[in-house]
Amino acid sequence: MSIKYGIAKAGIKPSGDYDILVVKLPESIYSLYLTQNSLPAAPVIYDKMVSQLNETIKAFVVNSGNANAATGEKGFQNAQEMAQIVAQELDIEKDEVLVFSTGVIGVQLPMDKVEKGLKTAIKNLKELQLEPASKAIMTTDSFPKYYQTKGIINEEEFFIKGIAKGAGMIHPNMATMLAFIFTDVKIEKELLDKASKLVVERTFNSIDVDGCESTNDSVLVVATGESNVQIDESNKLYFAKKLYEVSLNLAKMIVKDGEGATKLIQINVHQAQDKEEAKWIAETIALSNLFKTAMFGNDPNWGRILSAVGQTHLDIDFSKVKLFLGEFLLYSGEPIEFNREEAVKYMKENREITIDLYLQRGEEDWTYYTCDLTYKYIQINAEYTT
Repeated sequence: MSIKYGIAKAGIKPSGDYDILVVKLPESIYSLYLTQNSLPAAPVIYDKMVSQLNETIKAFVVNSGNANAATGEKGFQNAQEMAQIVAQELDIEKDEVLVFSTGVIGVQLPMDKVEKGLKTAIKNLKELQLEPASKAIMTTDSFPKYYQTKGIINEEEFFIKGIAKGAGMIHPNMATMLAFIFTDVKIEKELLDKASKLVVERTFNSIDVDGCESTNDSVLVVATGESNVQIDESNKLYFAKKLYEVSLNLAKMIVKDGEGATKLIQINVHQAQDKEEAKWIAETIALSNLFKTAMFGNDPNWGRILSAVGQTHLDIDFSKVKLFLGEFLLYSGEPIEFNREEAVKYMKENREITIDLYLQRGEEDWTYYTCDLTYKYIQINAEYTT
């Protein structure tokens, strides 16, 4: 595999941990998904420009500890300078380099430290290792996030692997998260874009920790074309499922690592009229602080779930609605007698909780992932920049 990486401690993070990641690629096609926040960070603005110029890239760089967001023209110049330094050191063109940043908003990058870190990382390039690469992009994360899988098409093997970061300020589109996914298949850009868009919508765009959309969110899917596997109409579904596997595992890790979180909550909405309705209802439940605090308190308070559904203002017939917490039926058109003690025990003993809502309005469904809201979340974010 010819994907190389280098990391460095540039001194951007007060902790002194690794804060620079450089990834060198063979000329590769890519799909890029960026935050929809109307205050995009400088690297987001820069990457949008690059993606309009080039369908291929040969490198990307990530710094952690500083978001380079709300930093004006100087911030944009610094993002360009990061690309320029990497391009010069790798002897490639500047518009073949993407730039990503994550960390505190509203602080200019210390470019002297960044330049030194970039050159150190490039000097020590070696074959990609997921765990150390993922550690270099962490901010408030409590553990590194990486996942890989393999697939076989026509007796030929291919890989998909990825790294991600994110723990707080998580809400589409997308979250305070970065995700970088690599595959060695041969695939046309149009098909990669189509598969990636479907997968991102069901994974990174279906997670929530605190309802806060970030300035830097980015997902990059890179196809190097180094294997003998050609993705086409005959096998695109199999490839998309493998891409979904990697993306979903990374997305769930982000939610599990939600700042202060004690539970991963999977919200399944069934029998909606269409996908948009199903996602909207699932997202509305996930955004409810009353619901999330009840989950933290191990309180099977189904009223908080149904009231969240009601605030969508859809013409839902609640006499037909069924609601499950795990295997416990809580509501079926009216309150149901359930074993509250056992339901509470289920919540206390499981790190992963499942909510299933049946609407009886159609045939579409959506799954959304969120976490509980805890005292620790407040502590972490109250002290974030102090």
